[in-house]
Amino acid sequence: MEKQELKALIKETIKEVIQEERASLSQILIPYISDKEQEELEIEFGIPST
Repeated sequence: MEKQELKALIKETIKEVIQEERASLSQILIPYISDKEQEELEIEFGIPST
């Protein structure tokens, strides 16, 4: 394996790990709300369009 190939592989692997950790952190930081709270929010503010 050449140096550039190894460097690209390491870079891609690190990128994937960072994305996974960012997703995990997002789940930890987003507060849990009950179904009732969600329903109240949707009534008050509407359902967001994606």
